Amino acid sequence: LFGKAFLGALAFVRLEPPETPCREHLVEMSYVPYVGVLAACAIAIVTDLRARKIPNAIPIALGIFALTVNAFMGWPAFFSGLAAGAIVLLLGMVPFAMGWLGGGDVKLLAAASCALGLSRTLPLVLFTALAGGVLAIVMAVISGQTQGVFAGVRRMVAPWLYPGVASAGPTTSLRLPYAIAIASGVVLLLIGDRFVPALRVV
Repeated sequence: LFGKAFLGALAFVRLEPPETPCREHLVEMSYVPYVGVLAACAIAIVTDLRARKIPNAIPIALGIFALTVNAFMGWPAFFSGLAAGAIVLLLGMVPFAMGWLGGGDVKLLAAASCALGLSRTLPLVLFTALAGGVLAIVMAVISGQTQGVFAGVRRMVAPWLYPGVASAGPTTSLRLPYAIAIASGVVLLLIGDRFVPALRVV
């Protein structure tokens, strides 16, 4: 009698693993950092176009948002984001010191890296650099400073082409709204990460 009752209970409960609610929940959560980064970039683009400046409040707010979301997703995600932001911020001091990027650009890129995590930092930086190059060409053509921009690029890459030659920062007055390049890099990363695997860098 007990055996029949036990088998009946098993048949009623159907001890099967849940289909995929947790997995679906995690997939939905994985879009949250992208939404936050793109929202911050949208605000930064407006201020960058108006004054060629990104207020500190934008990357600070994005950094707080990133750490909060990553902590909710687990400590590995939290420390991954923290490491990514710190690495980009430290390494970004080099282009900032050379005059290639503004301080707000470096901080916004570091905050975006913090939100997206260490595994996505390198693709984000590469996509952003690519978008920045395209943006520089477009802005140079519009402003009529094409020759000066290309001359500055040659001076910047000279140490890699000719060892012993010192690198130099830009010599033109052209200032790029680099928030556009960062936002474009995030969009390309999202497309490659979620929709077009052929765009994945690593």
